[in-house]
Amino acid sequence: MNITIENLYLKHKNELVYHVFQILHCHDLAEEIVQESFIKFSVGVKKQLIENPRSYLFRIAKNLAFDYLKHQKVTDNYAQSQDVTVVPEAELPSLEQEAVDQQKLAILRGVIDELPPRCRQVFALHNIHGMSYSEIAKDLGISESGVEKHIMKGLQHCRKRMKNLLPA
Repeated sequence: MNITIENLYLKHKNELVYHVFQILHCHDLAEEIVQESFIKFSVGVKKQLIENPRSYLFRIAKNLAFDYLKHQKVTDNYAQSQDVTVVPEAELPSLEQEAVDQQKLAILRGVIDELPPRCRQVFALHNIHGMSYSEIAKDLGISESGVEKHIMKGLQHCRKRMKNLLPA
């Protein structure tokens, strides 16, 4: 029996390696899978009569290659799920900076609240909710140029007031 397996190995090894390489795209890995295929084949031969050894070998090799790919996918997914992005402490805002940012945000909200109601509504729909000019025009029943004018008016007001309210 060892002679038969040895003959099969010599006859089909290169063909099997090529077949597995087409699946895994790695020659070294293909060689390992083929070696393992022959080991499994030798165990299978002892348990049952194999009518077409070449087909059986190819089936074993193909299954092992796909098992390897499945295992890789699972381990890659697990590794990605365990990835935690650590932000260096130097890049985190200090409590003082967070307080300043919150103060600026409160001032900006107050400045936006100073806008006339329609202008404030258009400005918020575009800058806060991300709606396009055409979406706003359609929803409010005004022209796109009207939307543009309200947004420009809002931007000018905010720039002017923020410049005056925030220390340089």
